[in-house]
Amino acid sequence: MNQTSSKEYINRSEINAFSSFSANFHNQDLYNDFLQAPFTKLEDLNQQIQLKKLDYSGANRTVLLEVLNKQLASIASPQQKENLELLAKNTTFTVTTGHQLSLFASPLFFIYKILHVAKLAKDFNEKNSENKIVPIFWLASEDHDFDEVKTACLFGKKITWNSEQSGAVGRFNTTDFKEVFTEFSNLFAGKEAEINALLEAPIGQNYGSYIQVLVSKLFAKFGVIVLNPDDKHLKQLFSTVIKKELLESPSFEAVEQTNSRLTQAGLSPQAQAREVNLFYLSEGKRTRIEKVGTDFKIGSESFSQDEMLQLVEQEPENFSPNVILRPVYQETILPNLCYVGGGGEMAYWIQLKGVFEAMEVVFPLIQQRVSLHLIDAAMQKRISGLPFEPLNYFEDSVELKKRFLAENAEENVDFSSVNSKFTDFQESIKTSVLSVDLGLESWLSAEMTRMQKQIETIEQRTMKQVKVKYEQQLKNIEFVSERFLPERTLQERYFHFLHFVPSGNYSELFDKIYVKIDPFDGRLIMLSV
Repeated sequence: MNQTSSKEYINRSEINAFSSFSANFHNQDLYNDFLQAPFTKLEDLNQQIQLKKLDYSGANRTVLLEVLNKQLASIASPQQKENLELLAKNTTFTVTTGHQLSLFASPLFFIYKILHVAKLAKDFNEKNSENKIVPIFWLASEDHDFDEVKTACLFGKKITWNSEQSGAVGRFNTTDFKEVFTEFSNLFAGKEAEINALLEAPIGQNYGSYIQVLVSKLFAKFGVIVLNPDDKHLKQLFSTVIKKELLESPSFEAVEQTNSRLTQAGLSPQAQAREVNLFYLSEGKRTRIEKVGTDFKIGSESFSQDEMLQLVEQEPENFSPNVILRPVYQETILPNLCYVGGGGEMAYWIQLKGVFEAMEVVFPLIQQRVSLHLIDAAMQKRISGLPFEPLNYFEDSVELKKRFLAENAEENVDFSSVNSKFTDFQESIKTSVLSVDLGLESWLSAEMTRMQKQIETIEQRTMKQVKVKYEQQLKNIEFVSERFLPERTLQERYFHFLHFVPSGNYSELFDKIYVKIDPFDGRLIMLSV
């Protein structure tokens, strides 16, 4: 950072772009009633290990390893294979993050949350010999909100996958993916071969498998294990929870009680539970399961209780948890200690402790992911000639340019003083003229208005010349402000990571981010790249 951009950490509360919940969540003591325990230091993982040891069975671990080895055998790096071997031991646990299947692993925070769990695992493993931790990335392959994941922003252009498919996005075929792949690759003139090698246009894969390969490749050297949970054998491990949800609907009451407590504590519940918090997956559909008396409906089809339970036995892979039960599914199939997510995710996780208790599954520690703001060479060059700190560029750019002109333009005449003197002049001349003839009042008022307009014209002309002189600085303020808050949102929610490495050398960028991460520091990190 240069001398005018020396502040490398900014508290989230100093920036309006963060919600008040996100700004305060690092102080987990505020949310004690809604957590397994506050997670404020590395040592807190040891207590969670003792709880998880009692809760996670060897049989579940065996199934998990069989699925992971099948999914990853042909693509795992040496570091990932080493972690798979570690995961076979009952002294190894996981820390997990997850996300929807965003186009080409965008935007930036997709990358940040994965590097966060990788760093958290590394920090723990360096200080512990008896137990080990493996970082997991959970593919939200059953999510059906395609509109949220179909776009990536790169080099000022929005790339969109236009598809008519519907249902669970991870089950989309990739027959209509070639066009968006080519459009993305073509942005890298002269580097298409490298980008193609990284992205590898999928042929014959479903989209979930494609993203699993891509993320595994991106984080190969960090040993991150990428799990696609849309699997029959894993869902069989979850079938007890599925049946309990169908028969007893415990999640709804648990969330309602927690939401009431959250409201009393001055917090707004993020998610609402349903009587049955499950979907049913079929070709091109993810349909909500509804309870009607003692029976169930999936779309227009009706099922008795016995028929529904038989479906669970025969095809558990087609039962899909919603936002309320997905975390329970995760914690059922993984030997997991902590979930790392964004502020929005933390907001619904604090609603779920009662659900976990009702399902008799250990509630994990939860931690908000790191946030970073990247400053590349082009931005750094613009900043170097400006007098502001990084924090200032999160302000409104129009107000920031006015402030610049007020503070830096010597030619900026103090027109407030001029206007004040003109007001005094008006009163003085009005007294003199009207003492001669009161009939001159109308004429005098018109003359004063004309003079006022002349002063305003002089002010506007003067300011126009000031702006011409400082045109480049004003353009730089506009440029930097737009990069800090593109379309008035945080950079990490907008740009694709390759925006900052047009050469395609993402590995160097990831290393810089990884080194800078402290999982227990909740501030925004300003990082020159």
